[in-house]
Formats: sequence, C-alpha cells, structure tokens
Amino acid sequence: MTTARARTQYHHGDLDTALITTARKLIKKYGAEHISLRQVSQEIGVSPSAAYHYFPDRDSLLAAVGFSLFEELADYQELQLSKVVGTSARATKERFRSLGRTYIEWAVREPHFFNLMFSSFCLIDTVDMKEREESRAFNNLTHCLDDLLSAGLMDKKMRPYGELLSWSVVHGATSLIVGGHLEIENYESILDSLEMALGIRR
Repeated sequence: MTTARARTQYHHGDLDTALITTARKLIKKYGAEHISLRQVSQEIGVSPSAAYHYFPDRDSLLAAVGFSLFEELADYQELQLSKVVGTSARATKERFRSLGRTYIEWAVREPHFFNLMFSSFCLIDTVDMKEREESRAFNNLTHCLDDLLSAGLMDKKMRPYGELLSWSVVHGATSLIVGGHLEIENYESILDSLEMALGIRR
C-alpha cells in the first residue's frame, strides 16, 4: 500500500486505531519485546513517519496497547459477573470468586498481553488513560467486597485490607502461573486461601 493510499484509507483519525489493532495482533503472536513501530507500520502499509504522527516512539504505542488491554480484561470480567444472578450468600461469594477466576483465566489465555500490561511500558505519564481503564477492574473488586460486607459474609475488620490483599494474592499467583512456576490447577485453592485471609464466611 502506498502512503497516498494509506492516507486515503486511514482518514479521520483511523490510523491510530489501526496501529493499535495491528500491534495487538503482533504482540499476541510474538510478544511486545519483539515488535517495533516500523514493523507495525509496514504490516498495515503506511510509512513510519505517518505512524510517528500518532505515536512518537515504540514505547508510546505499547503503552496505548497495554492500557486498551485493561479495558478488555474489565469487559471480560463484567461479562462473567453478569452470569451470576441473585443476592443470595452463595451468589455474592461466587461473584467475588469469579473476579479472581476470570483474572487468572484471561492472563493464561493471553500471556503476552498480561506481561505487557504490567511492564514498564504501562508506567509512562498517561495518568488519565490509566485511571479510565484500570479503574473499572478495580471498581469491580471494590463492589464485590462491599457486597460481601453488606451481606455479613466478610470480617468487618478485614474490609480496609480487601483490595490490597485480593490484588496481591490473585495477581501474584497469576504471575507465577503465567511464568510457569505454579500449576493453574491450584487456582481454586488460591481463592480458598484468599477467602480465609479476608474472613469470608463459608
């Protein structure tokens, strides 16, 4: 594709979306460490200079991809949460477990994406984007913990530590699983241990 044709095809701001979409495909296959902005540009048939108009360097493109993945993870978690209906104690606890379970499942299915999301590329100065995308997954956790407390299923003394403890346990275990240091079959036991630590009643 010539640059002129590319300008025609990717008008009205479409090129940045095309670059992110193409980068995601390459990262999914090869991992973020093996792609470049020039490679992504060539993949969709535009010049690197056209890509630099939207992303000044490789790191900024990877950051944009990484933050879009937080939204994808939140979408997946919310879809699974919507399948657990009712306000019973069993449903309330299952929604909490579903958050941890879907986090692990998504990361194992998309290990290259997971590694990018928690790499240095997603620590650059893009606070507004980070808050918009990451907060959805965080808010889902907060709501589940609040529901557990309201239902009398959680030790009130442990509520202030709920987010930090849940995040530390689930993310830590997920990192070990993705890295091949822990068998995924252990994840239900991990969630059991988290419930015990938080004082969630069985």
